[in-house]
Amino acid sequence: MMKALPSVGVAALLALAGCTSPKTVLLTLDAAPPPSDAVHGGYRGLPIAVPAVHLPASLDRAEFVHQESAGEVKVDDFARWTAPLGLLARDALVRDLTVRLPAGAVLPPGTVGTAGKARTLDVTILGFQTGASGATMQIAYRAGPGGPVQQLSLTTPGAGIAPVPTAQAFGALIGELADRIAADMAAR
Repeated sequence: MMKALPSVGVAALLALAGCTSPKTVLLTLDAAPPPSDAVHGGYRGLPIAVPAVHLPASLDRAEFVHQESAGEVKVDDFARWTAPLGLLARDALVRDLTVRLPAGAVLPPGTVGTAGKARTLDVTILGFQTGASGATMQIAYRAGPGGPVQQLSLTTPGAGIAPVPTAQAFGALIGELADRIAADMAAR
């Protein structure tokens, strides 16, 4: 009986060696290239600072989450954001605004001492849904403390619910938001 135990242990180790867990996918948000009519070189206002992009707590987590059905979300343990999604969204928005407005019009994240020397852009993503027909993002933003609150619903086609296409759709919608904000800032 003592001789059978080592062979059973070796067999168990070999069986475990064949088991592998799915590979983790790391997600980020890329800058979205602007359409030619979204570049506004005539903006002459105060530089714009984007201190944060606020997200619902259900979206702002390390794991990729998508709405499975009404009242149910699914967490994908093998797809993770490379940083908090709010920070990724802020950084993508800053990059997108930087190519849509003149040089120096958008301050880099973390710029200190901007009080009175910059127009603060407050951005809140109210919701984000994906499905076979596309992705939709609801957003509210305000430029400066006295500016009006703008509410938008933006849509992009064909995202699905897989992590990588969803991240690409999220980035594309942040780019569309930058288009709207740049046009709004240029009109002031």
